[in-house]
Amino acid sequence: MWIRPRPLLVLTASTISLGLPGRASAQQDEAPSPEKIEERRIAAENAPLFASNEPLVLTLRTDIKFLRDKRPDEDEVDGTVTIHGSDGDTTTVPVKVRTRGNFRRSKANCNFPPLRLNFATKSVEGTVFEGQDKLKLVSPCHDSRDDYQQYVLQEYLVYRLYELLTPVSFRVRLVRITYEDVNGDYDTRTKTGFLIETDQAMAERNSGQLWEWERFSPTDSMDSRAAIRVLARADPDEAEMMWLFQFMIGNTDFSAAYMHNVVMVRTAQQHYIWVPYDFDWSGVVNARYARPDPKVGTRTVRDRAFRGFCLPRADIPAAVNRLEAIKDSIAPLYESMPGLEEGQRKRVLEYYDKFYEILNDPRQFERQIVNACMRVG
Repeated sequence: MWIRPRPLLVLTASTISLGLPGRASAQQDEAPSPEKIEERRIAAENAPLFASNEPLVLTLRTDIKFLRDKRPDEDEVDGTVTIHGSDGDTTTVPVKVRTRGNFRRSKANCNFPPLRLNFATKSVEGTVFEGQDKLKLVSPCHDSRDDYQQYVLQEYLVYRLYELLTPVSFRVRLVRITYEDVNGDYDTRTKTGFLIETDQAMAERNSGQLWEWERFSPTDSMDSRAAIRVLARADPDEAEMMWLFQFMIGNTDFSAAYMHNVVMVRTAQQHYIWVPYDFDWSGVVNARYARPDPKVGTRTVRDRAFRGFCLPRADIPAAVNRLEAIKDSIAPLYESMPGLEEGQRKRVLEYYDKFYEILNDPRQFERQIVNACMRVG
């Protein structure tokens, strides 16, 4: 496809040599050996939880009423998770549970909060949760409305779609989970949700390390030099592709500058990659509670807005080609999703079709993406 060259920020040797902002954790300071990096990569890659895309059938038995009423973000409550095998066998393991998140943890927004499952390492050996510790569980934030179940299925598919583009992404596992209250104070009900790979496992699976960055503003003169240093070492192909993907799904609920709904991974080649998560406010999901940030200037979350930086050395055609390469995989992915309503599936596929129209129209591509990037310095 035709692409007009983008005006880019010019980086000199002096700006690149300024070093990188941010601070590493104690584990990052240790600089693991190549052997240890490979050992961790193999362990993360072979985690049984993500060895299949088949829905996992679980029963979570805990104090559901307490979690729904009190919504602790630190205190955990005891419970059990029962794993139901396809052969009819069951395995029950202990777990500690707490609520998590910000928006969805608020009672004003959701009547059922997202949860975190904390497993004891030894208790899950030999099970599908072997090697896991603290896992995020995404479930409908309203437990008695069908549309909220649809949002979860669609967000799950966005994660799966991003996996098709890059291994530097969070793996997810669909779960059919029954919630049981230990005191009988909550009506037992079964919902579809999904578990998300941990930040650490995602980084180690890619032979990388999580990296903590000080937040910066690329439009603030005091922070522009920090922004330049970050961009000088960012992996241009991965960054460009990630920003195009966010535009594709209509997601503006993230910020590479303020590290909102992204984590940073440093690769073995000393490149830095932003890895996105939390897609429920995207236009493709179109949740009834989602609202665009007024700073973005869009009317609804369905309106796309490009929020990427004008990267130096970025190979735009390479990123575009990666998105083109998965185009024919989108419909089969959504058509194979059990429980996704036909009307929702049709709406979503039409939304993606409009993205590809922009991608292949030189005038629209220039106006909505090339000339819309955030310039630094």
